[in-house]
Amino acid sequence: MPISGCYIPASFDAEIEVGRAGFYKITFEGYMAEMNLFNKVVKDHISPKEEAERVERLKNDLMRDSSTKLFEYFKKGHFRIKWEKQGDILKSKMVSFLRRNENLLSISYVKSKQIVSIRGTPISKLNAQRMIDLGLGFQGSLKVITDAKVISHNANKVKDGEGRKKTYIWVITSPFDPSPKLSFNLR
Repeated sequence: MPISGCYIPASFDAEIEVGRAGFYKITFEGYMAEMNLFNKVVKDHISPKEEAERVERLKNDLMRDSSTKLFEYFKKGHFRIKWEKQGDILKSKMVSFLRRNENLLSISYVKSKQIVSIRGTPISKLNAQRMIDLGLGFQGSLKVITDAKVISHNANKVKDGEGRKKTYIWVITSPFDPSPKLSFNLR
C-alpha cells in the first residue's frame, strides 16, 4: 500500500532558534519527497510531460508561502527546498513547517502553562516500514538553540553555547528514530 498525501523529508538540516522572550527563527534546508508525485512517477509511470505539469503545480503551491525561499525539482517526486520563518511565538501561538495541514515540525505556546514546545511529527512504524520498502531515505539533523530553561527533551546531544545558550542536536538516520521533542517553561 503506498504512502499518499504527504511530504517526506529525505535529507535535511533544520535549525530553530527560540529565546526566552518567545522570538524564533526556523530554517529548513534539504530534499523532500511529495508522495503523490513519487507514486505517480515510480508506480504509475506517468509521462515526462505530466510529471512536469505536476511539478509546476507543486512548485506554485509551495512558493505561495513567503517562507519558501527556494524550490528546485530533482527527480521522482523529490525536490530541494529552503524554508525560513521568524516571529514571536507568544503572539502566533503556533508555527508549523511546512504548513498547518502538513505539519512536519512545529513550535507551539500554551499560555495557561507558559510552556513552549518544539515537536517533530512522529512516523508510525507501518509508514516507516513502507518508506524503507519504497527505497525512500530519511536522514538529517535538527538543531534547537535556546537560552531558555529546558524542562524536557530527547536530543541526542547537548552543547553549551555562548552565555546561557545551549544547542540541542538530533541526528536522524532512519524513519524509525524517535521524533524530536523539546519543551521549556517561560516562568
